Amino acid sequence: MSFYLSKPFRLFVTFFLFLFSVSLAAQGDSTDSRLLDIQKRGELRVTGNRTFAPFYIDHPKDGFPGFDAELGKRYADFLGVKYVFIPKPEFEDFAEAVQKGEADLALSGVTTTLERSKVIQLSKPYLVSTPSALVRKSVLPPPPEGNIITTQYFRSIKDLGDLTGVSFAVRAFSGSHEYMLRAFPNSRIFTYGSLDGAWKAVREGTANCLVAEAYHIKGILLLQPSVASSYRPLLEAVQEDHIAALLPKSDLVYLRNFEFFISELKRKGDLKALEDKYFNSGDWVR
Repeated sequence: MSFYLSKPFRLFVTFFLFLFSVSLAAQGDSTDSRLLDIQKRGELRVTGNRTFAPFYIDHPKDGFPGFDAELGKRYADFLGVKYVFIPKPEFEDFAEAVQKGEADLALSGVTTTLERSKVIQLSKPYLVSTPSALVRKSVLPPPPEGNIITTQYFRSIKDLGDLTGVSFAVRAFSGSHEYMLRAFPNSRIFTYGSLDGAWKAVREGTANCLVAEAYHIKGILLLQPSVASSYRPLLEAVQEDHIAALLPKSDLVYLRNFEFFISELKRKGDLKALEDKYFNSGDWVR
């Protein structure tokens, strides 16, 4: 028995099979995935900045290795492999190590930008932040006289827009740097190769306001509580910034596995518990 297929129907079937083949190709080949290498090797190599507290804590207290250190270890446990940490200083080093195969994953409080996405695969965010600031109180105007209850006039970095005499220090090519170029195009903005370099410039007087992600500012305040006597934190959200992992480009199998792991941590509340442990408590500080 034979069947006649009309031309429109044959075209529909051909188009459907084409879409199906494209979909299969987009899934990626699991035999070429870094995930298979990790499982064969029996270890997950994670890179990050080991002095970038509280994402990583150098010489930590027992049970407080750092937010990203715990996250990386949990992912290794999820995969059933050993966790190995490879210290690197900055984003460029993380990206190179992951892409060349020296490391499998980078977790180090990295914010996503379009420029960064051109050199490495960025995951969906595991933390959502905002550009924030630590500004010297001496550059802020005093509250109006006669106020019995002092009003907090400066809550976000946007509130510094009309102030004169404010100079900013920020990590170059970061999400915060991109924000500053858009929101403060006519201000004095000093850029540095690291957050530590920017913070040092503010402490030494080159600039009077540090700009960084809210989690970074919180970390400084928890690690150095005395900072609050001379600096005001401005943590109110001005835009949504994403903190994400770095993975090899074009490895969708590995990417989806990691993102599923993160989604499960979020669903169960484990990610929020980690956030509270390191960013809403100073128990990790020696």
